[in-house]
Amino acid sequence: MQNRNALQIDEQGRMTHPRRLMSLKKFILGFAASAALLTANASEIPSGAVTLEQCIQLALENNLSLRITNYQPRLAALSLQGAYGAYDPRFSLGGTDSFRESKGRQNPLEFTIPSSETDSFRHNIGLNGVTPFGTRYNIGLNSSETIGTDSRDFPFGSYGTGFNATITQPLLKGAWIDGTRMNIKLQKQQVENSSLTVIRQITQTVSSVELAYYALIASRENVKVAEETLALTEQNFSNQKRRAEVGTLAKSQLPQLEAELYSQKASLLSVQNNFADSVNTLKRLLTDDFGAVLATELLPVGELNPVQTVFSRNDSWDKALTQRPEILQSQISLENADIRLRYNKNQLYPQLDLRATYGLSGTDSSVVKFKDKTPFVESRASFNDAFRDIRRGDYPNYSIGIQFSIPIPNRSARASYKTAQEQKEQAVLQHKELEQSIMVEIDRLIRDAEYRFEQITVSRQARLSSDLALQNQTKRYNEGAIENYLVLQAQRDLTSRRYTEINAKVQYLIALSRLAQAEGSTLENNNINVDFEEE
Repeated sequence: MQNRNALQIDEQGRMTHPRRLMSLKKFILGFAASAALLTANASEIPSGAVTLEQCIQLALENNLSLRITNYQPRLAALSLQGAYGAYDPRFSLGGTDSFRESKGRQNPLEFTIPSSETDSFRHNIGLNGVTPFGTRYNIGLNSSETIGTDSRDFPFGSYGTGFNATITQPLLKGAWIDGTRMNIKLQKQQVENSSLTVIRQITQTVSSVELAYYALIASRENVKVAEETLALTEQNFSNQKRRAEVGTLAKSQLPQLEAELYSQKASLLSVQNNFADSVNTLKRLLTDDFGAVLATELLPVGELNPVQTVFSRNDSWDKALTQRPEILQSQISLENADIRLRYNKNQLYPQLDLRATYGLSGTDSSVVKFKDKTPFVESRASFNDAFRDIRRGDYPNYSIGIQFSIPIPNRSARASYKTAQEQKEQAVLQHKELEQSIMVEIDRLIRDAEYRFEQITVSRQARLSSDLALQNQTKRYNEGAIENYLVLQAQRDLTSRRYTEINAKVQYLIALSRLAQAEGSTLENNNINVDFEEE
């Protein structure tokens, strides 16, 4: 199929071909913003003549919709980082200080219940979490100190320490996929999906600039037609007024000519206002500060001289169904449905976990002896001695076992799996529907483009015929064969057909731009390369 990139406008040698490559790079993983999309640059909008290439470049730099959309991949990347937070180890630290006193009292049975005091301090350090393989782990270290006097008023003291490690590995349910892993997979898909959203917005922005630029050229041409028509009407009115003054024309014919003159002035005001609207439409796409460029004059370069394009429906369909962002996003939706289906299928299995534990313990107690029947502490307990048992591994303990559980009859998991199956089938049909809609859309746009080009040929012939008819009617009027209103009618017909020809040209260019957007080839046609790089 013929390249439809530069055939739309003849810019009289002011724009080189092929166009220089415009590269738009976005860094979607990281916190640095892309300078091309996140910084205002309205001052670069030139005043005066501007090419379509310049307009596209300015839109890529300043367009607010594009800059807003560019945040989506960065936000998706941050969400992905947050999803990985499920694998962050959780550190815990705790301590408890407690005191217990039992006061002695006289029992009614006439014996004394002695008093006692106990002061204890416990603390623990722990680390627990889950690995990307679904393995849950828990590692802890604890120690305790207990001192006081017993009921015999004997002092006592002891220290205890312990180390424990527990590992639990799912063997069926949660073994190859669980909620965390599913969420991470979906978040990765969302990063890719958001990148395609940026490409869609870039394509939409470039296409909108093209349409606005073509409409601006058409508005400028309409202004020229209105100005030329008004000049011709003024000249005709001036000539007829002189004829009326010398008596060769009835003055009763002048009001009709004067009315036509004012009508053409009103028409000129209307098309001038439309031109101003077209300028503002283009400016809105090129800047993020409309007030700063309100007074800037924008004049499009070139004329509307489209040439015929040869279309191939099969080529257009192949392009659209392989590179259009909507199709790629739909494929991501299919993959997401498959991920959810695999997760829900896994949830049908029973919970079968392999659990292993290992621990070490250590103790040290004060040694109490008597001297003259008085108790005294010969050696005090210490944490160092208690930890020595752990360091040596004197008192190890371990266990290994399997834990099995399953809801009966597991209706929730079965319903979720069935729902995921239905959603997958629905996603497949939605993708097929999208493909069909795109094919129908492309077929319609190709027919529209072909029809619009035929309109150019027909409207050109109609304009040429109207031009010849005006010349003939003017000649016959000068010969006195017809009334002046027939000349005015021929002039109106010529003006109308000039407008029609301009509209036919711009509608053809619009049809080509929309076809390129439907194919997903807008960026390729404008030599725009979109790179997504990790930072």
